[in-house]
Amino acid sequence: MENNNYLSAKDASLLLGINEKKVYALAQAGKLPGTKVTGKWLFLRKELDALLHSRALQTIRRFSMEYGLQKNILLIAGSDDPLMYAAKDLMHGIFPRVVLFTACVGSLEGLRLLKNGCCHIALSHLYDVDTDDYNFPFISDIFNSPSDTVVINLFYRNVGFISRKSAVTSFRDVLNSDLRFINRQQGSGIRVRVDLMLREEGINPQQIAGYGDEVYTHLDVAYHILNKMADTGIATESAARQLNLRFTRLFKERFDMVTFRDVYFSENVQSFIEFVRSETFSHILHSMSGYDNRYTGKVVYAQH
Repeated sequence: MENNNYLSAKDASLLLGINEKKVYALAQAGKLPGTKVTGKWLFLRKELDALLHSRALQTIRRFSMEYGLQKNILLIAGSDDPLMYAAKDLMHGIFPRVVLFTACVGSLEGLRLLKNGCCHIALSHLYDVDTDDYNFPFISDIFNSPSDTVVINLFYRNVGFISRKSAVTSFRDVLNSDLRFINRQQGSGIRVRVDLMLREEGINPQQIAGYGDEVYTHLDVAYHILNKMADTGIATESAARQLNLRFTRLFKERFDMVTFRDVYFSENVQSFIEFVRSETFSHILHSMSGYDNRYTGKVVYAQH
């Protein structure tokens, strides 16, 4: 051993559990952190320990994912939509062996959790103004190998301002009428659009009363307005109609599921996709306001 901090190639091979030739090959290829000094490879112990820790976490995450699939547990994380609450119960009725768990953590966090192996499917509707496309620009930024993912459309949905009384059409209306706004959490697809709209209208977020008040779901936005804790917010048409609130449409957005290619072909994920393509799911879409199933269940690709 060279000293307490650095390891020789031989010691590195013992620590990593691989032969010495493999250590040299990985170091030469830049896949193993090391330094060549006077013709000899030296490896910083703390860097190799960090590498081993990272691999251990990856193994644990993959085991958790595979264990979930083996036990017919499907983990879905990401964006929120009122329709998914009904869909979850109905899917279990059709595929009783599959137990579906969902976490409404926002689109960005859902994609990060998917990348880190903490869920099987991420739900996302992140809009990128530069490409005029959904999700793909963010997948390219977050994932090391974006081509390893598959994106399937679930539906398109209407999103807009909701309010109790007079119609709200812009943040200029919110500002001029001194309305209190209820916001969504950072990382959610709606929050991305809120901040984009404020920039486009040239309004400082701090000018909007309630901008810092955050909730995690569309129905939370609607309940805050119904209970007079806020005057307006941005949510889906379906959330507004459920609580008989006024709705002013701003845009129709694409809502997708994202998964890894190797997980895509698993029985549980295929069961979920089969459900999404079923008459039952189509009936839910048509029974609730503001949904469009033009590409439901289809694999979608980035706009070029």
